[in-house]
Amino acid sequence: MSGKTPTAGPGTKDASGVWQATTPRVKLSNTVTNADGGTMDLTFEVWTADSSGNAKTQVPISADQYGVMVSGYVNSGSTASVTVGAGYLKPNVDYVFHTSAYAKESGLYETSWSPWARFRVTMPVDLTLPNPNASAVNPDQSAQPYTNTPAPPSPWTTTVAPSRDRSTDPGLFPTRCTTSSDRVKMCGKAEPYNGRNFTLPRGTGTQKVAATSSLVSNCDPANPPAGIWTARFEECSAYVLSWEAIINNAPVGTVSALVVNERKLDPQSGNITERISVTNVDVPATIPAFTLDTPVIDCEPSGNCNVQSVSGWQGAAAWVPGDHHTVTSDASYVWGPTLTGPSSTNPEVMKLGVAVALPGDMKLPAQTVQSAPAVFMDVANGDLENGAPDQIRCDNTKIISQAPTIGCVFHNYVPTYTFNAAKYPQASAHAWLIQHKLTNHPGSLANGKPLYFLADSDISGNRTVICPSGWAAANGDTSALNGTTDQPNCDEFAFNSTYNSGGMPSLAGGLNPVSSGDACVQTFASKQGSTVHLFNIDGHTPTWKEVCGRSAISGSDNSGSMAGFAAFNANQRLLDRDPYWLNTNMSAACSSDSTTVKCTMTAKNQ
Repeated sequence: MSGKTPTAGPGTKDASGVWQATTPRVKLSNTVTNADGGTMDLTFEVWTADSSGNAKTQVPISADQYGVMVSGYVNSGSTASVTVGAGYLKPNVDYVFHTSAYAKESGLYETSWSPWARFRVTMPVDLTLPNPNASAVNPDQSAQPYTNTPAPPSPWTTTVAPSRDRSTDPGLFPTRCTTSSDRVKMCGKAEPYNGRNFTLPRGTGTQKVAATSSLVSNCDPANPPAGIWTARFEECSAYVLSWEAIINNAPVGTVSALVVNERKLDPQSGNITERISVTNVDVPATIPAFTLDTPVIDCEPSGNCNVQSVSGWQGAAAWVPGDHHTVTSDASYVWGPTLTGPSSTNPEVMKLGVAVALPGDMKLPAQTVQSAPAVFMDVANGDLENGAPDQIRCDNTKIISQAPTIGCVFHNYVPTYTFNAAKYPQASAHAWLIQHKLTNHPGSLANGKPLYFLADSDISGNRTVICPSGWAAANGDTSALNGTTDQPNCDEFAFNSTYNSGGMPSLAGGLNPVSSGDACVQTFASKQGSTVHLFNIDGHTPTWKEVCGRSAISGSDNSGSMAGFAAFNANQRLLDRDPYWLNTNMSAACSSDSTTVKCTMTAKNQ
């Protein structure tokens, strides 16, 4: 007869007595006993269960006309088992099963069934996806936020250029001093404004700084943010400048001011514009008057970068104690390659250095004073991948399939590509899973792990390693497709067009090389009822030590999620090894069970 302790697995029984199987290929077992000592087999029958665990409807688990499975013969006291094949049992459905015995030697059937055993298929990875919104508007990939966080250090070893005066690190600008014939020493100094090293006035009248016009968006010269803030083509930075007068080694007084520097680059030419605003000038009572000369701008390398114009000050660039008015000056310069014209076969990529000197002149009674400049700058030479936060890079290379063009960017700004998660939830959920669960967090801004753009022919080779032909068709579920023309597609993440791709070999600069997509986290999309889920492929439970992911999802979802990338690439002027973030546009509410990743996903742009 059948035993009284039927089990389902692989998995464990929860506190309520339900077996939690971790695969749809569930192994059902029970013991048998035969008083005559002969061999016996068991017939296994599976039913769906209601919320109380009562049997509702029989579920076929084989092609047998009765929809049952029969074990092989076992000796009395042993355990008889069957394994349900793929496709019969579904995740997240409550089932019960029972068994009935047959004695081979006597030919007698058991006239009753064993007790019911309740079980449920719980996949190690189970993301419940939102229903797609076909009318969801694609994100504006050109709308990139300002940030004061530069790109993380390059993952590749690079050679640092020899140090020169102009390669001084940002924030360590040298103090520049002059001494007049009367032995009056005047020193100019600059340092980035950090929100604490200069006090902005909050009074009224002459102490209140009048608002000045901005050259770039999100920059208020009267109340600038601390540090260096950039987007891909705009910058807002503030510096504390000071000019100190010293006579016979005795300090006379120091004039200080906040200087706001705005720069605007052109992604489609080498033109660069700049606005310099000198605000909150503070002249001590010991100095009768202070005057600024017209800014002196040095754009390097010479011969490639040329200053076009520097305007005079808009407003009187002279102050006396108690006067705090603001003046501005506009400048423009241009970068042009030394080549006769843009060339895709011999392109030029160049880092520009720009130094702005503000010579300050003091009037001291009966003293001859020689002006001293306070200089703020970015770094003119050095490594393109490990340079200043506001490093300007200009190039005349070929961006994707377009003709070669000239353009400039703030190289150490990392742009963000954003998925339309509401319209393409399958691709977004897969990227979210890999980005959040793997320790290399590809493309994650929160973890400081950017994707690195790959612009050459290795892209197809990467895909061959991770997504061989036929893999998606063999592992996909057609229930998750969008229409009759849709086909299962292998979605690789990190993307094959990145150095983060598992298919990119280390000798070519690959950061996460694997020999096969079998080494990746493997998932597939499947519709359960009216809702699509992302499950791990049966038999492939992730360890979360993997460095890549591949998923069999809707082909239209996969291609649609990346449809805006070519325009993003062109707009942001991505060159080989440029970093960028991926915003999956997904949020997740996950259970606290440490053995599974069970989450309900929500598109942020729904």
